[in-house]
Amino acid sequence: MTRILGLIDGSAYAQSVCDHIAWIAGKADVTVELLHVIGRRDLASEPVNLSGNIGLGARTALLEELAELDAQKAKVAHARGRLLLDDAKTRLQEAGVANVETKLRNGDLVDTVLEFEANADIIVIGKRGEGADF
Repeated sequence: MTRILGLIDGSAYAQSVCDHIAWIAGKADVTVELLHVIGRRDLASEPVNLSGNIGLGARTALLEELAELDAQKAKVAHARGRLLLDDAKTRLQEAGVANVETKLRNGDLVDTVLEFEANADIIVIGKRGEGADF
């Protein structure tokens, strides 16, 4: 059985990734692993310079607010990643691909692909990611 690793993000190319995987599945018996990676840019707040004349109490309160904002961003990124994966899985299943697994990871895209590539016979990734400047 051929194992396909498909990388999904929120770009327009995610549908193309699914379509290519479905095409391959029509030619061979496959198991598909869909992967979405939540990168640092999806979670990081804008850098804040806390030097200057801001008081200690105000600085502490601001840091607490920033930490809370980062936690909320992480929750939203996780929920969004799950939705992207679920939509891609549904698209593949509607195209007749039965064996579809989904994985959501935090980290660097390249490092994550290096981790998963050993178990994949084919890797399908879009032409550009959602963060690319068109």
